[in-house]
Amino acid sequence: MQFLYMGTGAAEGIPGIFCNCDVCRRALQAGKKNIMTRSQALIDGKLLVDFGPDTYMHFLRAGQTLGNIENILVTHSHSDHFLRSEMGLRKDGFAYEKSAEKVNIYTSRDVIEKLYGINDPLLPFRKEEIGQVYNFIPMEYFKTVDVGGYAVTPLPSRHGPQEEQTFLFLIEKGKSAVFYGNDTGVFGEEIDEFLAERGKKLTLLSLDCNKGDKSENYDTHMSMRENKTIAERFAAKGITDENTKIYVTHFSHNCGMIYDELCKAAEKYGFTVAYDGLTLEV
Repeated sequence: MQFLYMGTGAAEGIPGIFCNCDVCRRALQAGKKNIMTRSQALIDGKLLVDFGPDTYMHFLRAGQTLGNIENILVTHSHSDHFLRSEMGLRKDGFAYEKSAEKVNIYTSRDVIEKLYGINDPLLPFRKEEIGQVYNFIPMEYFKTVDVGGYAVTPLPSRHGPQEEQTFLFLIEKGKSAVFYGNDTGVFGEEIDEFLAERGKKLTLLSLDCNKGDKSENYDTHMSMRENKTIAERFAAKGITDENTKIYVTHFSHNCGMIYDELCKAAEKYGFTVAYDGLTLEV
């Protein structure tokens, strides 16, 4: 399985869209891996995880087009992961010669209900037109769904909004097993138990590291120390081994570090820091 980190930043990106703090100034000056756009991933060039505000730029940078994407996984309704205002641009008149009549969007029932319940002047088509270009397929925690040949299981994240089911994803195909763990605090051990019963070792463990190496007092994201807790839990249950790639991602400028500093901090935990455009074979 080929796994592409299209974006590795949090909602405001690094540098933050309106920010002039020290971290953002240094990231902008250093450029390259220090520039972190809003988080998104692409698997084998065809399975997209999240549809945020930097999607168009990500596909341009990857030399690809969304016209060939037929399946999208959406973790939750926050706009840095699901930007509704771009959806209408797949209608006829805006897009031609697409690979499929409709894109399948797999997400929670809560996200689907929110989409159909809005009256958003930025949404460039009427609500009744949504079904003309998208199939929305509801998923439930711990229930595996075949998504274009991938076995995808949504798992409960510890993240807002509180009234909504929010997802982490286990994505499996052949010998590959990816745990994509963005936008979550330290999650419950029911996930460990499920993965252990699954009996397949992860080839990639990708964890939210919004706090960097800080011990901030909020529980909807994780730090490297909290990542270490997860990694140790998984190792103890045989979910990971020495061959598992462990990457940290989804960074905020509030962590106080730019890329090289994050790498130095991650070394002591045995992690690797992801960056925009990183492609892995897992």
